[in-house]
Amino acid sequence: MAVATRRAFSDNNFAEARAHFPGAQNSIYFDTASRGLVPTEAKAAIDAQVDVRIAGTTQKSKMFDAIERVRNKYATLIRAVPEEIAFTKNVSEGINIIAAGMPWRPGDNVVLCSELEHPSNVYPWLHMKSRFGIEIRNIKSVDGHMPVRDMIAAIDQRTRVVTCSYVTFAPGLRTDMAHLSEVCAERDVCLLVDAAQAIGVLEIDMEKMPISAMSVSTQKGLLGLYGMGFLYVRKDWAERIEPPFLSRFNVDLGSAHEATGGGDNYRLMPGARRYEVGNYNFLGAVAVEPGLEIIGALGTNAIEQHVLRLGERMIEGLRKIGLPVFASELGRHHQRCHIVAIGDAIGAQHDSTDNPEMQSLYGALTEGGAVLTIRRGILRVALHLYNNEDDVQRLLDLAASWHSRAAA
Repeated sequence: MAVATRRAFSDNNFAEARAHFPGAQNSIYFDTASRGLVPTEAKAAIDAQVDVRIAGTTQKSKMFDAIERVRNKYATLIRAVPEEIAFTKNVSEGINIIAAGMPWRPGDNVVLCSELEHPSNVYPWLHMKSRFGIEIRNIKSVDGHMPVRDMIAAIDQRTRVVTCSYVTFAPGLRTDMAHLSEVCAERDVCLLVDAAQAIGVLEIDMEKMPISAMSVSTQKGLLGLYGMGFLYVRKDWAERIEPPFLSRFNVDLGSAHEATGGGDNYRLMPGARRYEVGNYNFLGAVAVEPGLEIIGALGTNAIEQHVLRLGERMIEGLRKIGLPVFASELGRHHQRCHIVAIGDAIGAQHDSTDNPEMQSLYGALTEGGAVLTIRRGILRVALHLYNNEDDVQRLLDLAASWHSRAAA
């Protein structure tokens, strides 16, 4: 798969890549923000692993080899080293590992904007407040944008963590991560990033951005399945954040067998490997490997430019129709990404809207074959490498038809 994929996509041929995703051809698929499409090769990889279990010919060493291949591919994707990558079961687990592993003292604080965060990046801090008496400095958003300037202003000597989404799940805007990461690094504050909505679609380069830790899942932009994720922890931070759980995989056993017992003088695994507990999600690992191959072959820089071009065309078309696009004009403190948000206000509901026109539009789009979601009152259209100009035009045609009927 690896060699063939690199050869097939060496010229950034997105049309060729699209052929690996039947779901992109059977619908107008714009729901990567909820879950990405899975390439056909993922099924073959899963079937191969299940077949050896059925036959009773499993070799666990080969399963561990697959884990290390995937670890290396993900590390390469974000310009990290394998020792900075831990396997998790989802974004929430990664966030909780960092939250529970910090050396909290009463009066320490964490800075975040809960208004724009998924609940998975809010509850862990409420739990730390209850357990350790920390202060949560909750910063208000700026018209739906991540308030980076105000978050930086809230940092003081007792700030241990600043946490935010790389791209918000609603309305889907990009955080000025370069500036925020530089400030946190200068002040020795742990910057913990939820990159669930960015990974695999946008260029993320840990050599250029001193992010301390980043949690992702595999079912969205990485084109894998539910039930697996990755936690990146920069090497120097991994030495300062204790693993909240301990098992044989956290412990450095050297050349000894994995089941070897130990005593009080155990040594933790180097880097982020110290956060891995128990056996891996081997099926999830082989399922995400083909997606990582396709993304790596195209390159995240090329993918980002691809989705931005499609997004610009979609925004232009929606505005010509007369539909509201949230933050359609680029501003000083935010950037658009691969998510186009149709609507003019963020609501309180998770998956519906109080605006009857937007609810009607959503119904017309889904009835016409478009797959998208509503999040907090906003119609969320999310692109990935398998989308093309025809997808955009089909959605615009459906929107124009609905608008004509509504205006009649």
